[in-house]
Amino acid sequence: MRLLYLLNISNPGRLSADSGFTFAGLLTPALADAGVDVTVAAPAPAGDERVAFAPTASPSTKYRARLDPGLDELVALVRQVRPEVVVANQIEAAPAIRAALLEAGTDARIAGYCHYLPFSFTDDGDLNLDPSLDDGGLGRPVLLTFAAGLAACDRVLVHSATAASWTTAAADRMGVELAEKLHVVPAPRDERLVRDPADVPPPDGRVTASTTTASTRTTAPPTSPRSPGTWSPRRRWS
Repeated sequence: MRLLYLLNISNPGRLSADSGFTFAGLLTPALADAGVDVTVAAPAPAGDERVAFAPTASPSTKYRARLDPGLDELVALVRQVRPEVVVANQIEAAPAIRAALLEAGTDARIAGYCHYLPFSFTDDGDLNLDPSLDDGGLGRPVLLTFAAGLAACDRVLVHSATAASWTTAAADRMGVELAEKLHVVPAPRDERLVRDPADVPPPDGRVTASTTTASTRTTAPPTSPRSPGTWSPRRRWS
């Protein structure tokens, strides 16, 4: 299977701080292990020597990344790679990817990964726009572009049950039916950040009854919108 991974890098000067680059660097070698012919189109190569690299320009702003996916470049890339599956790291680009596939004459499937949700929900179920993406009143257009990306994908991937709940609720308000195409895919384990407990030496000293204080006691967390299965957002805009 030929897979084209479209990776937007928002921190080209600090790749170690870019979550999308880290995710692709972990995922693409695993895909190669499974026999997938992977091409990463990005400003910097990701993965290992088995992963083909197609250089692209890094968007100059976060709004260009979402609103200017570069249709001409996408068509040329699709014609070059002839993918059977396209992974859109920036899900807002999915409609342009769909148009590029149509123009290039291929019926590849699109999987979009929602690594960043441009909205949040309050405890009362109100949908709030992300203020970091609302410069010049662009918050709602960005949200609608996100919804268009959901509609254009064959598979929609999110990183947690809470993200799935929020994405479903937002899509429902905007008339986008996700049905069976929404899947929870947690980020792969990064050995640079997560250590095996067996490799962690025990702390020095010992615990006694006198060392237990109120600051070390824990209680059950209160019910919140981030507790899956305990909250249902109401149909209201902020």
